Amino acid sequence: MTATATISRDALDDKVNQVFAGKCVRKDLVRAVKVGANVPVFVLEYLLGKYCASSDAAAIELGLTVVRRRLQR
Repeated sequence: MTATATISRDALDDKVNQVFAGKCVRKDLVRAVKVGANVPVFVLEYLLGKYCASSDAAAIELGLTVVRRRLQR
């Protein structure tokens, strides 16, 4: 089970993602990515806001792989 499958989404979450695209951050994803990453939280929040600001589970998973790849570099 992935971190994105444990959180239920509703219409308000979708509307917030639509109106504030790239500016809303899911804190559950910050906790999931923070493990093993030696960077400040605001950097993680910026990357997650940039690549994972969506309500689509597939887009979030793709964004998480991009974030993890950037952190490895």
